[in-house]
Amino acid sequence: MKAAILLIGTELLNGAMIDTNSIYIAEQLNKYGIEIEYKIMVRDVIEEMEKAFAFAKKNVDLIITTGGLGPTDDDITKAAIAKFLKKKLVVDEKEKKELVKKYKDRKIEKKSNFKEIEKPEGAISFKNDVGMAPAVYINGIVAFPGFPNELKNMFPKFLKFYAKENNLKSKIYIKDIITCGIGESILEKRVKDIFTEDNIFYEFLVKDYGTLIRLQTKIENKKKVEKIVEKLYNKIADFIIGEDEERVETNIFKYLMAQKKPLTISTAESCTGGMIASKLVDVSGISASFKEGIVCYSNEAKIKRLKVKKETLLAHGAVSEEVAKEMVEGLKTDVAIATTGIAGPGGGTIEKPVGLVYIAVRVGESVEIIRKEFKGERNKIRQRTTLFALYSLLKMLSKRYDI
Repeated sequence: MKAAILLIGTELLNGAMIDTNSIYIAEQLNKYGIEIEYKIMVRDVIEEMEKAFAFAKKNVDLIITTGGLGPTDDDITKAAIAKFLKKKLVVDEKEKKELVKKYKDRKIEKKSNFKEIEKPEGAISFKNDVGMAPAVYINGIVAFPGFPNELKNMFPKFLKFYAKENNLKSKIYIKDIITCGIGESILEKRVKDIFTEDNIFYEFLVKDYGTLIRLQTKIENKKKVEKIVEKLYNKIADFIIGEDEERVETNIFKYLMAQKKPLTISTAESCTGGMIASKLVDVSGISASFKEGIVCYSNEAKIKRLKVKKETLLAHGAVSEEVAKEMVEGLKTDVAIATTGIAGPGGGTIEKPVGLVYIAVRVGESVEIIRKEFKGERNKIRQRTTLFALYSLLKMLSKRYDI
């Protein structure tokens, strides 16, 4: 079975927005052996969208669109689908009531515009639990909003329906082991002798949440993959931070909540500027543990908010092991993370180059200070510091606590 992805939105073609939705869609379709034949970007112009639909319809079984389901005048995806299929747009009264309830629950002023729930006559809807516009499916065309969180909420529902309707079975088994703290080439050398089974393919993928070892095979080889995963843990357990949809911050949360009394956590960030706190706050339920995130960029803030000694700053500089230690000790929660570094592009010296960071992690009274030199542009250095700081905390928690 073949599919085409139509990414709808002028902003995708003029560089104002980057597509990430198609990566997620491809990974999900891959599990059912559905091959993506085309990926097409289309402006918010009905005639151009109709041309894309006509081309795709001749060549694939399933057309998946993202974008253009909102309430504004340029949100015309459903109108384009309706015109292409010669259908009229209708509003389902049950979906209208659900939208009105969402307005009320979210304290949004009641609107008379129900464009978000319009759909071509005869289309099937898939409930949007995190946004307003439901996904709609008709005649081999399915339309999703462009927001990634809304797509990820509804795509599994659609795929379950579509697989049942077309008698599709999951043919592919994919297992991701997520690592941190070890370079991709070193990682490959360390584990490549494990991969001796025929018809089980592996690759290394560098993501912003870690380096993946991806194992892919037919579903009937699942038990063989599980044995390989066991060997990976025996060999590189210290570098594994999660599997599949897990993320380092969600696994940290498990440790925090697994104790008799939830452990409290806080952050003090200089070079990362709140990135670590943001990752933690992404985890649902973290309010039971997370107390505060302090962005202490200036020396004055470090002194005032964290009681870093002025003498320490003068003697060693803000980017130093000594300052990182005093920063993390200035936080009064059970668990804490502090970062200080030079993200660049300016500010580096021979002694302290751009990319130099100090990460301080504290669990109870135990403190670990890690010195790292990351390469890349400013934001990449900050992202890598954030990931490594969370990884360091996870390793420290795993040595001390059970879950």
